[in-house]
Amino acid sequence: MITIYGIEPYDRSAKARWLLTEMGVPFENRWLDRKKNERESPEYLKINPMGTVPLLQVGEQYLFESGAICAYLADHFPEKDMAPAVSSPKRASYQQWMYFASVTLDTAQVRIMVIEDIPAGEVQKKKETQLQADLQDACEALDRTLSHSSYLVGNKFTAADICISYHLYWCKLWPELNGVISRFHHVEAYLERMKNRPAALKAQVFSYEG
Repeated sequence: MITIYGIEPYDRSAKARWLLTEMGVPFENRWLDRKKNERESPEYLKINPMGTVPLLQVGEQYLFESGAICAYLADHFPEKDMAPAVSSPKRASYQQWMYFASVTLDTAQVRIMVIEDIPAGEVQKKKETQLQADLQDACEALDRTLSHSSYLVGNKFTAADICISYHLYWCKLWPELNGVISRFHHVEAYLERMKNRPAALKAQVFSYEG
């Protein structure tokens, strides 16, 4: 049995639930109570010393970090073809975009949240401008790839598309970042395609309402 620990349908556990739904692999949702702060309970810290979500349980194996969870699941079910085989020429591109999702896009969201807490002024504006420039570079790379392909790896839907589109969606919730992303038509069209995939809708990946 596979169990996904999360707090809300749209938190980072959504990436794993979307992937498992795409693959048709049964799993159980284990929702932690935010009000009771169950992430800090001794029971939860015993299986996840970070006290974060998501957490994946496969039998007696536990794994945290959403990007790692998606990478593991895609490789754990090779017959579902959600990741190129290690021996495939497409594997390098796949791993590139998987790391790009976590290291470049996810951190953009973290950075804008930190910038919001800086008092308005020259320092805040400078950091915001630098973040927008970094995101511009990231979107240019994505847009070039998506200008000739519907998906990121070999023109075939993979776990990389799940991770990239999830973090693009969250970045767009900030007007400062949405203003950058919205300039790239291929990226915008790609995100709309991902949001409308039946498995994404079923998993409530893009359900955040503010």
